Amino acid sequence: MLMRKVPVFVPASPWGLRLPQKFLFLLFLSGLITLCFGALFLLPNSSRLKRLFLAPRTQQPGLEVVAEVAGHPLAREQESPPNPAPAVPAPGEGDASSQASTRRRKVWLRRTHPTGTREMATVARSSGSTALRPQEGGIPFSFDFNAFRSRLRHPVLGTRADESKEPQSLVRAQREKIKEMMQFAWRSYKLYAMGKNELRPLTKDGYEGSMFDHVSVGGLGDSFYEYLIKSWLMSAKTDVEAKDMYYEALEAIETYLLNVSPGGLTYIAEWRGGILDHKMGHLACFSGGMIALGAEDAKEEKRAHYRELAAQITKTCHESYARSDTKLGPEAFWFNSGREAVATQLSESYYILRPEVVESYMYLWRQTHDPVYREWGWEVVTALEKYCRTEAGFSGIQDVYSSIPNHDNKQQTFFLAETLKYLYLLFSEDDMLSLEDWVFNTEAHPLPVNHSDGSSRAGGRL
Repeated sequence: MLMRKVPVFVPASPWGLRLPQKFLFLLFLSGLITLCFGALFLLPNSSRLKRLFLAPRTQQPGLEVVAEVAGHPLAREQESPPNPAPAVPAPGEGDASSQASTRRRKVWLRRTHPTGTREMATVARSSGSTALRPQEGGIPFSFDFNAFRSRLRHPVLGTRADESKEPQSLVRAQREKIKEMMQFAWRSYKLYAMGKNELRPLTKDGYEGSMFDHVSVGGLGDSFYEYLIKSWLMSAKTDVEAKDMYYEALEAIETYLLNVSPGGLTYIAEWRGGILDHKMGHLACFSGGMIALGAEDAKEEKRAHYRELAAQITKTCHESYARSDTKLGPEAFWFNSGREAVATQLSESYYILRPEVVESYMYLWRQTHDPVYREWGWEVVTALEKYCRTEAGFSGIQDVYSSIPNHDNKQQTFFLAETLKYLYLLFSEDDMLSLEDWVFNTEAHPLPVNHSDGSSRAGGRL
């Protein structure tokens, strides 16, 4: 009775919470749950999340997607439709339920095949046929591997004879050494770090990294310029828009970023907040090869200029290697205070097995066959063996100006994909992945030039 007479008294809950407190607690709890589940849609794709929250897809018996290349079918599982395809009714026989089922199937088709133009193929279990069957209203896709092969102007692996019968030579020995380095680096990665972003050769384990580890300023724009000229080349020189954009960009680079040091070294500086930093990053050293690659299709009066510019930029990048104690180049090098092509602080003195310099060596060798590029390339091979090779792979080093290497315990994946690949091609014949037939993307993956039948020459065979 006393409690009823006191209007401000509210009985406490068994947990000691009053009604407003319970309301705030429930509000906080619901917000936390919403945040946790909502975050799943904002995080990057993760196989771990998929394994935790998504049920595995099952393949509908008798329904497979087949991609056939040169007689080798590859099957890939696809999400099965919610209902089997209904038989097509005779005119006037369709009822509401069948129409609803048809609508559901159309929605499923739009969801799983949003473009509506790519063909899907089915394999009938009864016949075992691997023929491709296009979707209704779609355009059949087919890849004629033999026709593609016949349009290549050079065999993929070149015309040289069997290596076992090839006479011994210095170039062959150098090529074999780089091949051994590639095999050693790959075996180590496969043994200790398979599926991880990179190998830690000192501790013999892998490292996944995260998207917040490092953002390179040099890497935010370089691929754009590179892909302009490479789009022109991949199109068999028909993408005129990409070509024009490339030469316009190259003129702008010359106007605003290109400099020559007092010692005569040509370099591409960096522009930061309206101020020119007389600094060139290792990532920018790909530009020598890029300019050499595009020199042939420039205006006639500019071709010699671009070839010389490519050679001078590549020479500057070589100097950044030659002026270090290890003969490996720093992450960035400066041109100020009487010092040229050297890093001025320890935070820029590291080398992480980057490929850009040897990439330019390879392109300049293919363009000029000047033996200096193979000499410079072999200097890199020797330095890698001496300072970067460890018991379980190759490691970057933290200071290229110290003859006693301090390893960073990371074998970057681009060392396999790019650095060693470009070195191997540097000591190979020109028709090994010929530049007439292939264009290397920014990760050194070869992509075929789109030769038309009329532009191909006889003799292209694998």
